[in-house]
Amino acid sequence: MVRRVGLRGRTDFRVVARDGSRRSICRGIEISSSGIVVDRGRPIGSWDQRLLQKLELRLPERFNALIAIARPVWSRGSQQAFRFVKMSDADRLTLAEHLDLLQLRGVALV
Repeated sequence: MVRRVGLRGRTDFRVVARDGSRRSICRGIEISSSGIVVDRGRPIGSWDQRLLQKLELRLPERFNALIAIARPVWSRGSQQAFRFVKMSDADRLTLAEHLDLLQLRGVALV
């Protein structure tokens, strides 16, 4: 069952996933207010399936990264989906503004 709530959009920006001392540079390809799908550029390994990961979202219209604590939801090939568990209110607002921009550009998904 696929459950989607709110606005989603195709996007393309850098995401840094951190799990303790491990750091992985990914590309954000789809985003919503509740989560993100990233492309790791390689097959997903067991080390990518930790319970929680810190994600740094480098939105193109922002100088500073948005910080989120996220948990993996699914993975297929080189793509992995995360649900945001914790994010500051300011970062959530910035993310909502990014989604509004995607909608204005016509790349929002239904």
